[in-house]
Amino acid sequence: MLKELIGPFMAALFGITFLFVVDFLVKILDNVLSKGLPASTVLEIFALNLAWMLSLSIPMAVLVACLMAFGRLSGDHEITAVKAAGVSPLSLMRPVMLVAMLLSVLMVLFNNWVLPEANHRSVELMNAISRKKPHVFVDAGRLITQFPDVQLWVNRIDPVSGVLYGIQVYEMERKGPPRVVYADSATLDYVDNGATLMFRLRSGETHIVDPDKPENYFRIRFFSQDLAMQNVDERLERRSRSYRSDREMPVEMMMDVVNEARAKYDTVSQQAMKVRLSTLADAKASVLGDSILPADAEGIAELDSVQARRSLQKMRLQEISALRTTERLWGRMESEKKREAQYLVEIHKKFSTSFACFIFILIGAPLGIMARKGGIGTGIIYSLAFFVIYWICLIGGENLADRLIISPELAMWSSNMIIGAFGVFITIAMVRDRFTGDSKFFRAMRAIGRWFRSIGRGHA
Repeated sequence: MLKELIGPFMAALFGITFLFVVDFLVKILDNVLSKGLPASTVLEIFALNLAWMLSLSIPMAVLVACLMAFGRLSGDHEITAVKAAGVSPLSLMRPVMLVAMLLSVLMVLFNNWVLPEANHRSVELMNAISRKKPHVFVDAGRLITQFPDVQLWVNRIDPVSGVLYGIQVYEMERKGPPRVVYADSATLDYVDNGATLMFRLRSGETHIVDPDKPENYFRIRFFSQDLAMQNVDERLERRSRSYRSDREMPVEMMMDVVNEARAKYDTVSQQAMKVRLSTLADAKASVLGDSILPADAEGIAELDSVQARRSLQKMRLQEISALRTTERLWGRMESEKKREAQYLVEIHKKFSTSFACFIFILIGAPLGIMARKGGIGTGIIYSLAFFVIYWICLIGGENLADRLIISPELAMWSSNMIIGAFGVFITIAMVRDRFTGDSKFFRAMRAIGRWFRSIGRGHA
């Protein structure tokens, strides 16, 4: 059985990873190629991002391999022969389930140690690349901040001539307000062997405020003007980055953040309680008049009306101030709670997605046996269907947990529980021969597959 699974698993792993690689290259190809990077740096980018691709493609490959392998055995009537020999199909699943459990443990180690470090180094490398030749990030319709001490806005770029239209340049001075330059159009040139990027501005205005006398405002119109910006040279300058996001941390580092968030939550909660108690005490003191005024209802009624109104106004102001303080403290408490939930979600995700390898065995093996149709088409259709369901539950649960609607544990393990429960159900049905390849479920799945194939032939 293990030999039967090796071929489909490797083929599925290569195919799924290849799709991720193509999608990734399409997104970054223009920026990477325009940097003039050496082949070793391009390979490093690919290797670092291969980590997150494998973390997604391995569970998918397990599901595809099970469907294809068990589907071929069922299609060639080998499962029927095994049953005739008095051997349960569940016995064929046992070695596969043991290997899947081992693979899940290895995926936990991979997701906890290799993936965060690869993500961290990838972010450092991409930051270094973004500082190399920042002119390639000049794009229409967005604020460009890669140039030192300069922010740039471009309304439109001619795709043929490369002329920039609707230019707005904000030169950020260390002291005083920025100098603003508007131009109808501009072209780009290199000077000083590429060390400086020259903007040839046409038909514009320069707006300047005198830093010594802010009441003096100057507007200078020009027909043509050259604006020099510092460009980054050809060196790829790498800088260490101490900050790590949740996707760049192992479980141990994330637990430190969780414990810190919990400690801050408790501290802020105690502050909110002190504010509430202090407000009640101040209100009582205002009414009782430092314990000299009578405390019963008849004594309060005898107070001078002006003094009573002042006391009530003072108490009202104290209540408003305390309410605002309490609202700020509650906001900080909610923020710490969300931060705790965010990191707990990532912790449980490392384990739940790893054990998806084992869960998908419970789906792939019985489906492949009962469908009685092998081949890549059946494996892809069934795999996509269940993997979409799995990730919808996972992403939806993550959003709900980040909003503190459900717990992070339930958010990350609900997809495994749903898919696993269905897997146990169809496994029991397979052992009892409750469903066959001619059942309504499999007829519907095959009809969907034929529809997709007809669409593909129509486009071809």
